[in-house]
Amino acid sequence: MALRTILLTGLRILAACLLLAVCFAVGGALSGLDKIAQQTVASQPAPPANQQVPPMPKDFLRSFLIFTLCGGGTLSYLILRSRWHSWMLAGAVFVSTYGISTVASQLDSVALLSNKLPQGMIRAIFVQGAIAAALFAPLAVLALGKWRGASVRAPVSPAAPLKFGSILLRVAILVVAFVFLYLFFGYYVAWRNPELRRFYEGPELATFWVSLRHNWTSSRWIYALAAFRALIYVACLYPLVRMLHASRRESALAAALFSACWTTLLLLPNPLMPASVARSHFWETLGFNLVFGALAGWLLCFTAPAPQVEPS
Repeated sequence: MALRTILLTGLRILAACLLLAVCFAVGGALSGLDKIAQQTVASQPAPPANQQVPPMPKDFLRSFLIFTLCGGGTLSYLILRSRWHSWMLAGAVFVSTYGISTVASQLDSVALLSNKLPQGMIRAIFVQGAIAAALFAPLAVLALGKWRGASVRAPVSPAAPLKFGSILLRVAILVVAFVFLYLFFGYYVAWRNPELRRFYEGPELATFWVSLRHNWTSSRWIYALAAFRALIYVACLYPLVRMLHASRRESALAAALFSACWTTLLLLPNPLMPASVARSHFWETLGFNLVFGALAGWLLCFTAPAPQVEPS
C-alpha cells in the first residue's frame, strides 16, 4: 500500500509539472508573447562580437525541462502539504504564483528594460503570466487530489494573537531586508560582470557602499521600487505560509524554494539579452530569493504546528 501511494504521488507530481509546461505554452500563445518574440528574432540584426545572442540555443528543451520540474515540483510540494483545498487553495496558488513569478519580477523590466524591449512585450508578459497561473492553479489542485478536503482532519492549533505593532515590525524588517539583499546580490553577483555593466550602460563602482551612494544620488527611485516589490513578496508569500500551517523551519524552506524556483525562467532562451547577462541575473536572483524567501517564511509563520493527538 505504501509503494502504491508513493507511485501515485509521483505520477501526480509529474502530471502537475506537465500541466505547468502546457499552461505556460498556452499563456504564451494566447497573450501574443510567442508572436512578438518570433518577430523580434526575425528582425534582429547580427549581434556584435562582444554580445553573442543565439536566437535559439540548442539546450532550449533542457532549460524548459529544468523550469517545469523546479516550478511544478515546488508547487506540488506546497499543494500536497497544504491544509486548504478546493478554490481556496487554488486562489492562494494563483495569487502567489502570478504575484512573484510575473508581477514582482517584471517590475524590474518595466523600470530598467522598457527602452530595450519591443513594443507590447511587457504587456504580453503580464497577460501570459496571468493566463498560465489562472489555468495551472485549479488544474494542479485537481491533479494532486486536493480539490476535496480530507475526511478526517488533524487538529489545528489556533493562531497566536499578534499585536498590530508586531505585524508592522515584521513587515518593516522584511522591507529593509529586501532592499538591502536586492542591492547586495545585485552588486556582488550581477554587477561584477563587465558585459552586464555594458548592457545596462552603468559605471564600474569600486565598493558596495559606493554603489549605494551612487544609486541614492543618481537613481533614488530604485529604493522605492525595491520597497514596493518587497510588499508584493510579503503579500504573496503570506498565503502560502498560512495554508501550510507548518513549523517555522518548514515555512522558511517552503518560501525559499517557492521564491527561487521562478529564477529558472532566466535559463530559457532570451533573444534580447546576452547569455552572459542572463546567467549573471540567474545567479543573482537565485541567491537573493533563497535568502529572502527563507527569512520571509520564518517571520510570516505566526502559528505553531498542529499538536499530535494520540487516539484514545
